[in-house]
Amino acid sequence: MADFLYKGVVDWFLDQMAKEAIAPGDKMPSLRALSKQLELSLNTIIHGYELLTADGWIESRPKSGYFVCHRSNIKPALVLGGEGLRYLENDDAKSAWSCLAHRGALVDQSDAFLSPPARQEEVDLPVLGKGHLAVREVVSDYLKSLGIKSHASHLWLGRSPLTMLTQSVQSITQHGDTVLVITPCDPRLTTTLQSLGRRVIALAAGERGVDLDLVISCLRDETISLIVLPGQFAFPMGQMVSNLSLRRWLAIIEETKLPAIEWDMCSHLAHRAGPVMTYKSLDQSGHIIYIGGVESKGVDRSASWCLAGRHQALLEGAFLAADMALSNAQQVALSDVLQPNSKRSLTRRSRQVWANSERIKAHLESRLGDTVSFAASKGGLSLWMRLSIPLQASDMTVLLASFRHAIIPGSLVNHDPDANHWLAINVTLDNIEPLADKLAELLAVQQHKQDQAVHSVEQASTELEPEFEPEPETMEQIEQEADFELEAEPEIAEPVEPDEESLEQEAETAETEEVEIIDEPQEGVEEDLLDSEEADLSETNLESTEVSEVEEDIIDIESLDESSDSKPDELNEKATSDLTAKSTEEVDIGEMAKQQENKEDKKQRDASSDPLYNPMLDLINHDFG
Repeated sequence: MADFLYKGVVDWFLDQMAKEAIAPGDKMPSLRALSKQLELSLNTIIHGYELLTADGWIESRPKSGYFVCHRSNIKPALVLGGEGLRYLENDDAKSAWSCLAHRGALVDQSDAFLSPPARQEEVDLPVLGKGHLAVREVVSDYLKSLGIKSHASHLWLGRSPLTMLTQSVQSITQHGDTVLVITPCDPRLTTTLQSLGRRVIALAAGERGVDLDLVISCLRDETISLIVLPGQFAFPMGQMVSNLSLRRWLAIIEETKLPAIEWDMCSHLAHRAGPVMTYKSLDQSGHIIYIGGVESKGVDRSASWCLAGRHQALLEGAFLAADMALSNAQQVALSDVLQPNSKRSLTRRSRQVWANSERIKAHLESRLGDTVSFAASKGGLSLWMRLSIPLQASDMTVLLASFRHAIIPGSLVNHDPDANHWLAINVTLDNIEPLADKLAELLAVQQHKQDQAVHSVEQASTELEPEFEPEPETMEQIEQEADFELEAEPEIAEPVEPDEESLEQEAETAETEEVEIIDEPQEGVEEDLLDSEEADLSETNLESTEVSEVEEDIIDIESLDESSDSKPDELNEKATSDLTAKSTEEVDIGEMAKQQENKEDKKQRDASSDPLYNPMLDLINHDFG
């Protein structure tokens, strides 16, 4: 039992979804009916429906009630705008034939839509000209709901919108002229232009429209004679053009004064009720030729209308020559579907199409899983589905052989490099299960082939891995080269250390000199002493100079260490340690020599019988009496 009573409504809904008692697209029970069924108050049921609406499970439609939505667990496919212009190759009528073969996938699959009345009191005779005035007034009232200001006298009615497009293109442009088309769009637009000998430039639109900077540069660099604009919720993406984009396009058209054609076959198929604006709604100068209509797969189950704008006089003769007027029965059926309260109205049909699209999307996701994703759609007749693995040409041929009336390959709709990943699916199909099963089979085979290819590549890479491993000899060579580079760096010059043999020889020479001094006669002892004192002073000076030179060498080496940052630290430490050791050894040698000389002086004084004269003693005796 739920904590709160209104949460019991949510639990009941989730339980019904688990039992598949209700499915996406189904209509929810009315508030009062569910209140009686669950024995809850009306306010509690309303609160529960509000929770479900906030979570995206259901949505409310004015004058219709609540409907179950499809809550997708797959991330929507991202549709990006084109980064450049694409010049389509003219392959004569080949592409036009392929598009006509897919006409069933571009129109409503319902048999009851635009069907003539059961009883006809008069013979079905063709009507020449624009059509009956009463029917044109009904069409004019419908266009006013789209924000298009029109008069019944300016409207042309016809059997086929494609015929109106062909006559308009032939009347406004000439063979070889360049036409700018916004894609992805109804493939009949580009193929008709190509079959008429026009040079087509395609500019891809994304979820947020087209890059208008590319449009301006194209109009500046190319000689554009006509612009073709798909309308709201156009095939295949079903995107809604924002009011800002509409105004910017109108500003460009009015500035360049170029004629434009708006192809609007899906503005009545919005998933949510609300005001919808078109390019023609903002056209005050009459540069845009507006072609709209409704199409069905049955014979004589289509109707179209056209507002020529400032090109009225130019197109009248072409439309009359085409003999495309509707019969009486067709005009009655058209008038019936445009009535808002009719059982066959476009408003009611749009709700049915939306509910069916939710069912189809839910079934495809459950059957195909993560291998597919869908572009976010706001309306229209199709789902723009992206395949994670593109189908091969042979697989696509097999698929089209059975489902040509239900799907259109992305290569006919989109002209980007990833066009093979996309597939347009008609959402008015009554049974989607055969198509889903065939797609699952083909995608499984394709996935298996891809897995085998990946496995073979990995196996080949593992076999080639030992060949790329470095050999031990090459590694040793690299280490030897590194050691050689370290040895090749300049070393700090070290002072030459005196040998022990030289020190011993110096000591022996000093002893021999002492012996000679002792053996000399005592005459001139004072002079010898003075000479010895001078020698001592000179030796001490030499020792001090040697120590100072060693210190200067140490200072120079330290400055060399600071300036040479690139030298290795080991060499610097070794040099400084050697120098300090050398300096200490030289100081020790100097002290030993000094002590030896002091001993020699003592020996000389002991050997002499006369005391040495010291003038300081005279001063001391004189001062102290």
